[in-house]
Amino acid sequence: MKASTLRVAEVNAPAVARYKEMRDLLIEQPGLDRSLCEILVTTQLALLGQEVAFKLHAQRLFDLGVSKEQLERLVLVGLGVTFVIPQAAKALNWIAEAHALHQGSEAQA
Repeated sequence: MKASTLRVAEVNAPAVARYKEMRDLLIEQPGLDRSLCEILVTTQLALLGQEVAFKLHAQRLFDLGVSKEQLERLVLVGLGVTFVIPQAAKALNWIAEAHALHQGSEAQA
């Protein structure tokens, strides 16, 4: 799984550096919680169907102490409002896959 920023940086590293600066400025504002920002981005990626990015951000949430079960419940909050059942089921599968990857990477560390 390669982050999209890594792929774009292969062609234009300065553009990715600027993108990361912008993201840091948006996320690191006073009064914003890093975990909450990451939850918001992750659930938006699920809604957009962005599997690879979703899994990378899910792993970041696991690193921040969010459990697999918490993330599953958070994704289901949008069920019937922003998610239809097939999207929610797909996101739940992605969470399971991301969690398995995360546990595998922890075991190797």
